[in-house]
Amino acid sequence: MKLGVKQYLAGLALLFVSTLFVPQAVSDFARAESTGTPAPAEAPLLLAIGLLIILTAAACIGWGYWLTHRTGAPRTPHPEDDPDEPLLRPGYGPDPSDRQDWRENSLRRRDQDTDGRF
Repeated sequence: MKLGVKQYLAGLALLFVSTLFVPQAVSDFARAESTGTPAPAEAPLLLAIGLLIILTAAACIGWGYWLTHRTGAPRTPHPEDDPDEPLLRPGYGPDPSDRQDWRENSLRRRDQDTDGRF
C-alpha cells in the first residue's frame, strides 16, 4: 500500500464509528431541551466518547497527511505535473518542417566519412 493510505483509511473508519455515538448524544440533549426534562445520564458519556473518536480520527488523517507530504517522501510523478507533457501528444510537437531529419544527425557518420567498415 502507498505511504499514509493506512492512516487515511483508519481515520475514515473512525469517523464512521463516531456516527454511532455523537448523533445519539445530540438527540438526547435536544429531546431533553425540547421537553424540559433532564438529559439522560449516558448522553454526556456518549458525547465524550464520540468526540474522543473524532479527535483520534483527525490525528490519524493528519498523520497520513504528514507521511505523504513530509520532505524526503517520494513524490509520485503525475503526467499533469510535467511541463513538457503536451509536447508528447500528437499535434502539439514542433512542425515537421522545423525538425531535423534523423538521417542528418550531426553525430551520425556520413556515408562518405566511412571507409566501408562499421
